[in-house]
Amino acid sequence: MTVNIERDIIFARARVGYHEPQRPMREVALRLDAYLPDKTDGRSLPALIMAFGGAFHRGSKENDAFSDGTGTSTAVANYCQRFAELGMAAFSVEYRLAQTDPEPGTPLLTQPEHIPMSRVNPVRAELGLPPIAPKVMAGIMEAAFDDVANAVRFIKDRAHDFHVDPQRIVLGGFSAGGRCAMYVAYGKRIGVRGVISLSGPLVPIDGTAFLSHPGDLPPLLMISGEHDLDYVCSFMPNLDRQFRDAMRPVEWAQVTGGTHFYPAVAKVRDGRSVMAVMRDSLLQWECLPRH
Repeated sequence: MTVNIERDIIFARARVGYHEPQRPMREVALRLDAYLPDKTDGRSLPALIMAFGGAFHRGSKENDAFSDGTGTSTAVANYCQRFAELGMAAFSVEYRLAQTDPEPGTPLLTQPEHIPMSRVNPVRAELGLPPIAPKVMAGIMEAAFDDVANAVRFIKDRAHDFHVDPQRIVLGGFSAGGRCAMYVAYGKRIGVRGVISLSGPLVPIDGTAFLSHPGDLPPLLMISGEHDLDYVCSFMPNLDRQFRDAMRPVEWAQVTGGTHFYPAVAKVRDGRSVMAVMRDSLLQWECLPRH
């Protein structure tokens, strides 16, 4: 199916330069790319919204394909292209990165002083940046959560223009983007049909807090590598148990031999590819056209 890509659509404005005493904070435009099937026949389409990965410091809506020398991740933009070719509207969205010094977001993390930092500071060292305190990093993460939530609201408000069914929107992302998706869906309770997190978990104590609230929550698909980052390997099984104990629909698939960086064609333990696992969940949630 032919896909039309509309790039750099402004969905919100947000402030950066929070710690710059010499001048006031300034506003920046936040943008998304829309991957839209060419032929809709007047039908409202299900939609997939994806947030990119990069430890809240790097990556972009166009490219967050990273490698550790063992594996290479598939960019969320590539996933958007693939699912648009299957008949969904798809959106790759951006958020403010740490280097922009964003205004801290709406408080959401239960224990901001205890967020996992094992990936953040090595990435900062690679980028020539000094270490950062967990509480400061928490404010940066919460700014990203706000940005992704605003992208979802924008797409819902513009659903008619994009030929999107606002009741069949799935939110997902890779790594930092997967964390954004989970916090937006389960912490902020932005209504979506389902959540796909590629190696981007909630902190379990936050999962406990979010799952204790009454009301419906969207089903969750988690995918991670067998040899993923330390906190991903620790948090994913805990979250799987938490969701099951709370009687919330969840599926967790592990990429056999995978690290944090695995492609869409990588196989999980039951022999399906990552792409196939995502496709099957979207079909189950009635968010992917059956051909």
